Amino acid sequence: MKPTPLNSRSIDHSPLDSRSDRPRSRRWFGIVGLGLVVACGMVTQTGCLGVVSNLMHAVGADQIPAECDALKNAKVAVVTMTDQSQYTDDIAARLLTRRVRDILSMEVKGMTLVHEDAVQQWRDTHGWDSVDYLDIGKGIKADRVLAIELTDMRLRDGATLYRGRAGVQLIVYDIEEEKVVFRKEIDEFMYPVNAGQYTSETTEPKFRKLFLGMLAQRISRVFHSYDFADTIALDGALASE
Repeated sequence: MKPTPLNSRSIDHSPLDSRSDRPRSRRWFGIVGLGLVVACGMVTQTGCLGVVSNLMHAVGADQIPAECDALKNAKVAVVTMTDQSQYTDDIAARLLTRRVRDILSMEVKGMTLVHEDAVQQWRDTHGWDSVDYLDIGKGIKADRVLAIELTDMRLRDGATLYRGRAGVQLIVYDIEEEKVVFRKEIDEFMYPVNAGQYTSETTEPKFRKLFLGMLAQRISRVFHSYDFADTIALDGALASE
């Protein structure tokens, strides 16, 4: 019997052949998944969760992305307005501005900050009763202005308990384009959420600093990625104060 020519053989399009054409990324996830199964089989359940958590952290899968990236690679001025700061230099506005600046300077890539003294000098010269964020940005040569408008801030919940709350509006201005490029409202930020601190346990200045520090973290996370697990521990900061 004559051998069948090689080019006349029929091609069997079996499911195995179809799977071989899948993207490499699927193969990669399959390898990773198999690795996790093997790893989980080698450790206890708690250890397995640790392996998964570490792997997710290594590839950035546990990071929540920033809502706004308009501050990246820009010269930014941070301006905080409170109910009192439109008339005078307000301590809450000053503390919040500094803490937000500190966080953004560490977390936002390529961003440079206009010194807060430049903003203060501009307001001293042009008056405190009327603020135009575009004019401020032009006057201090900023690319962007992050305006933080803080309203109805309260530090007490009753006569004997400290629990802070405030309404917040964030506005980012593009100075060259003379327009708003981002706006977000935080209707009522509250800290602590599930507890409070008795007035006999701390002082108002100390609690104000704590509250504004937590608020600064909440504001800053709009502009940089973060680990969601960090948000769970916010109330725990109260115990360390």
